[in-house]
Amino acid sequence: MKFVKVFFLFYKCCVIFVTSFVFCPLMAQDTRFTVVIDAGHGGHDPGAIGSISREKDINLALVLELGSIIEDNFKDVKVIYTRRTDVYLTLQERANVVNSHHADLFISIHTNSAQSGSAFGAETFTLGLAKTKANLDVAMRENSVILLEEDYRTKYKGFDPSSVDSYIMFEFMQDKYIDKSVELASTIQKQFVNYNRSDRGVRQAGFWVLHRSACPSVLVELGFISNYSEERYLTSDKGRREMAMAVFKAFEKYKINHDKKSSRNVLYNKKNQGDTVYEERREISKLKIDTAVPDLVTIADERMSTKVKNENETANNFTSNKVTKVPVFKIQLLSSFKKLKHNSNNFKGLPNIDFFIEGKTYKYTFGAETEFAKIEKMRREILRKFPDAFIVAFVDGKKLSMKETLKLFK
Repeated sequence: MKFVKVFFLFYKCCVIFVTSFVFCPLMAQDTRFTVVIDAGHGGHDPGAIGSISREKDINLALVLELGSIIEDNFKDVKVIYTRRTDVYLTLQERANVVNSHHADLFISIHTNSAQSGSAFGAETFTLGLAKTKANLDVAMRENSVILLEEDYRTKYKGFDPSSVDSYIMFEFMQDKYIDKSVELASTIQKQFVNYNRSDRGVRQAGFWVLHRSACPSVLVELGFISNYSEERYLTSDKGRREMAMAVFKAFEKYKINHDKKSSRNVLYNKKNQGDTVYEERREISKLKIDTAVPDLVTIADERMSTKVKNENETANNFTSNKVTKVPVFKIQLLSSFKKLKHNSNNFKGLPNIDFFIEGKTYKYTFGAETEFAKIEKMRREILRKFPDAFIVAFVDGKKLSMKETLKLFK
């Protein structure tokens, strides 16, 4: 009997030992920062066609370069590729990769095209309603891959990438990841400028793959394949390397900021930068969005006092969110980590500015109507001052999600 007890005690110790050394490392891996990088198009979908190249090949070459740099420099980052070869994936399949891996970040790489051969420059998109025809055209072109699928209307819930009316859904797209997406997009554009690329800015548009990806997400347009000079650059080793390094450096800054907020202290291996190892920067005092992109967000200061929740939010002559049983539509103008004065120049003379707090961000609104047609008319009247203003809905003083808002129109 004593021998049996000793045997079972030994058996339990072995189980604990095996569990500790086998399953614990696997569980630890699941906690790594995960970035999904996506090479747009592929397989029988070539994307845009240039005089000497195809978009799908440019995208894949850069993604493989970018992924390799990230893997070499960040041992605590898990890099997932939507594709590493010339294969076709639907937009939903790409989003499924993001969501199934519970990604912390999604970067989709594309190459632009235009009817005019003179168009040039790089731009980065986040999710939102396209306020200009140019932005809408880009979204329509990238979403048009849906048309290659059978029964796409059913698969994509009636969304028609070639119909302007389908994009009204993005009017209510209140993406909870928008601030982080804009942060990364702005940094990417700044890095492109550092490599002497023409900056076309940070833009918003209705990209299905961003809409369906549950994490901060950006879609990068590297340049114009329709411009012969840019096409030669993007297909060259130098161009591929520089563009990959620009996106990597933006990712690096985003990751450091992410770790700082997560109270992590990670060592990064800097092989490709000429150094060996450097410790995480301990102080990033300011995070600013390029003033050349006022249509997305104005971030004055990353740090906001922890006592903000205790403030009287109706002070400084701002109006308050009135509690009501019927939906109230408002126009969101901009966001800021810093509380702005009611007469701030950021509001460009508009009166009766309201705000609400989401996370650590102040979000400022204008107007309040119970009829959507009226608030939409008001939005159009201020488009010159706020070209990317969009409509939000409230019930009982609580902001609705896009899904909840769309139900109001059924």
